[in-house]
Amino acid sequence: MSVKGVFLKQIDNFIDELCVIFPENKDILLFSEKYYFIKNINSTLIIDYFLSYIYIYKNKINDEDESFFLEGGGQDEIKDTSGLKFRDNIKKLWLNEMSSENKEIIWKYFKVFILLCEKLLREKL
Repeated sequence: MSVKGVFLKQIDNFIDELCVIFPENKDILLFSEKYYFIKNINSTLIIDYFLSYIYIYKNKINDEDESFFLEGGGQDEIKDTSGLKFRDNIKKLWLNEMSSENKEIIWKYFKVFILLCEKLLREKL
């Protein structure tokens, strides 16, 4: 499987896991539907989003700096145009409903996303 394929599969796994952990959260379910819709139309948009808006926060992610999720998480630049409004949902969950174990799992996913972004960038060179 290509790096792009692995990357998209990891995002799928992450979103699916959130849906299992928070099955009653309508915002996460809506986010999931929008994500899969965009992915099926043009998966490159998902990759480009991560490279443009998430990867730039790699130090915060690697340091597990909660401000990444609480103050933006790369969402401010696109929230009005893509319809993938994830920041407010994750912030609320992070502050009120998420266990320490789930936070750890999310950090692991985002660290994997950063590693895969780096591999994608190396492939483009």
